[in-house]
Amino acid sequence: MRTRRARAEDVEAIARLIEHYAAEGLLLARSRDEIHARLDRFLVLVDDAKIAGCVALESYGPDLAEIRSIAIEPAAHGKGHGGRLLRAAMREARRRGYVRVFAVTHAADFFLRHGFETVDRRTLSEKIERDCAGCAQAAKCRLMGVVATVAVRPMILPVLAGEALPVLSS
Repeated sequence: MRTRRARAEDVEAIARLIEHYAAEGLLLARSRDEIHARLDRFLVLVDDAKIAGCVALESYGPDLAEIRSIAIEPAAHGKGHGGRLLRAAMREARRRGYVRVFAVTHAADFFLRHGFETVDRRTLSEKIERDCAGCAQAAKCRLMGVVATVAVRPMILPVLAGEALPVLSS
């Protein structure tokens, strides 16, 4: 079992996974055209040349990304595949230089087990503007926001004239 970047031949399998969970109201539906157009954002979990799961990493700017469309073959639940995909997405987020990642989910406990913290989803203004503002379910939505720090960037502060610390000599 391994994870890799998605390829064009994976679109159908990814679409079937997402459709399964979208029908249950657990994921947002995504068309095959949308998946194909955003294929560079997807990672897949491969088991004996078969797609066993997928996850997308959606950029919200240079420092922030969303974990989306995480889906595992229903028959493979409980085998750690979701965690494997999430860890692969976090490695990819680190590689791309994101500072934080978030998800809006029904499965907050899953993310909490992997180091995320809960936040009020309304504080994720980027997500609200992009996906939630026009959603018919917005008023009764029960999704939770979760956030994790991927990398801490060093902060360089300027030294202001006259405020430098003296150098002590012995």
